Amino acid sequence: MRRSFRFAQLGAALAIGAVVAAHPALGAIRIDGWGAISADMGGGVLVWANSAPATTKTFTYWRSVVGRSRVSGSRLAKPDAPVTVRTSAGPLPGTIVRATSADRGFTLTASGRGFAGPVIWCCTTDSLEVVVSSDGDGNALRPVAAGLDGTRVRWIASNGSTSVLGSADPVESATRETSAPIAGATGPGLASIAPGIAAWAEMGGTSIRVGTPADDGVSEIREIAQGGRVLFVIAVPGLVATVVTVAGRHRVVRTDVTSDRTTIVWTGGPRPHVALAGDAIAIGVGDTVLTSRAGRARAIGTATGAIAAVATDGSHVAVFERRTMRARAGASLVRATTVRIIGRVR
Repeated sequence: MRRSFRFAQLGAALAIGAVVAAHPALGAIRIDGWGAISADMGGGVLVWANSAPATTKTFTYWRSVVGRSRVSGSRLAKPDAPVTVRTSAGPLPGTIVRATSADRGFTLTASGRGFAGPVIWCCTTDSLEVVVSSDGDGNALRPVAAGLDGTRVRWIASNGSTSVLGSADPVESATRETSAPIAGATGPGLASIAPGIAAWAEMGGTSIRVGTPADDGVSEIREIAQGGRVLFVIAVPGLVATVVTVAGRHRVVRTDVTSDRTTIVWTGGPRPHVALAGDAIAIGVGDTVLTSRAGRARAIGTATGAIAAVATDGSHVAVFERRTMRARAGASLVRATTVRIIGRVR
């Protein structure tokens, strides 16, 4: 696997890790703690990255652990944990995981506030992860989004003033890596890559740019107004969903890439969690899960705790719930995040 020496010098490393998981309810999964969750569904699996600090007797480090579970209807199989990113350089707020159509595959970016993390593809036929790009230099562009586009892993990276589209083969010892400039200074959560589409917003911007990614950059770029300051961007072929803020309230905006038409599908006070697959948008806000295929989102279920993330494969919706639980009879209460399929898209 390709790794950068500069990234290693910042105290970061990759390892196969174990998720401490149990099944508190039929078809559910338990993740220890209340870490920051990024999640996605596709290719018959649910994948998630759980980012949280870890404390030893002498110091604190940060880690993002990727869990992966096969999805069968409303059931989740026992998870595995193919990748863990660890660093002593600082928190990892730029951790984004995306499922791909490849069997059990996903891409991962894990950047920090002051350093560039790796772009990872997982997994090979031998269940190994491949670091397609890694650079820990403090001045390096930080990867903020990645996805599989055909046979190429593509990612968007930025340093707050310059942004690029990177491309590489998701195989070990690949050398055909390219980088091309794109307009605008973007950041974590503000960019997304999927087959045939790249979408991103500038930090503080009120529009998104959408185009077709390739090794030499992004072509056919259009700028589409979103009606408010963009906080989050996620794309799939033909469709982009954003979270925007207007006068202290939040909206979820659906953009049809073929027509550039925008539709507000949800409006509310708290900032929502949003997932996207096919023509379906899933929204988690407070303890309520909503979905939309075209018009206004409708509630499909209620979580048993505050929602930390949602994911959808276009048919089912998975919800990550913050809960306080007993590890066993008579034990003290512990924080945990429960993952379960809550319902179907309507």
